[in-house]
Amino acid sequence: MMSCFLVMVLMLVSVAFFIVTERKGLGMLQLRQGPNKASFKGALQAIADGVKLFKKEFSFPFSVSKNMYLLGPFLCFFCAYSLWLLFPSYWHSLSFEGGLLFFLCVSCFSVYGVFLVGWVCDSRYAFLGAMRAVAQSVSYEVFLSTSLFCPLLLVGSFDLVSIREFSFSNMLVGLEVLLLWLIAVLAETNRAPFDFVEGESELVAGYNVEYGGVGFALIALAEYSNIMFMSLLVGLLFFSEGMQLKIFGDIIIMFWMVFFSYFMVWVRGVVPRFRYDLLMNLCWVVLLPFSLCIFSFMMGFSL
Repeated sequence: MMSCFLVMVLMLVSVAFFIVTERKGLGMLQLRQGPNKASFKGALQAIADGVKLFKKEFSFPFSVSKNMYLLGPFLCFFCAYSLWLLFPSYWHSLSFEGGLLFFLCVSCFSVYGVFLVGWVCDSRYAFLGAMRAVAQSVSYEVFLSTSLFCPLLLVGSFDLVSIREFSFSNMLVGLEVLLLWLIAVLAETNRAPFDFVEGESELVAGYNVEYGGVGFALIALAEYSNIMFMSLLVGLLFFSEGMQLKIFGDIIIMFWMVFFSYFMVWVRGVVPRFRYDLLMNLCWVVLLPFSLCIFSFMMGFSL
């Protein structure tokens, strides 16, 4: 359990600095200055933001249940960081035989946290953002699961440790599955061009508009933790070659996690936001039939 606790603490610190890295990266892509006041070139901006948010007064909107108001951000945070129990480190102390099934259950359950955040604060704008999150989740979760099972047909296990020890790159036979999975990851983490949950022009920052201070910090940490974990899964599922090595395998895992996290920052900086109805049409009419066809082909290939 000590190794799992250490992974969670390290990821908590990494997520805080990844938020600053995204702000700096977007500044470079948009030819402007990012955060550069706290320490040298904004190196300690994450600490400054954390101190500011946790010292800020935590106010409650009128006519809300305080317990339910606090439960929403905590539920999002708990779901996001419980996924790091699956981290397949060389020093892991826990091994889930159904690790990816646990991931699917937690990722589906986390939608309740988002809906609770938007519903309990008694704001029409936040409630609209929460309803968009639920509808978006229903649309992409189906083909996300189908895309996830395609590489698992070759590996033959739901355990991330077994996937790490699989000495073959699934990307070589499943490039289409990789592209589908990247689209699903962007939608799962509410990233551009599928960031309709946080569309500022029409939703005033979305479902978390009524939260500030600690509540906003927990929601932000949960969102960016999901980004890093989904990036970790991309590397494990499609680039497992070389990860069966001991300490060097851990370095490869971290490299792919950082690489695809930066890839999401790049996508946000260069790709415009789609219309909401285009996402619904893309998921149900295009991606779901395409993923089912690939899944059927991969079943025959694995046999």
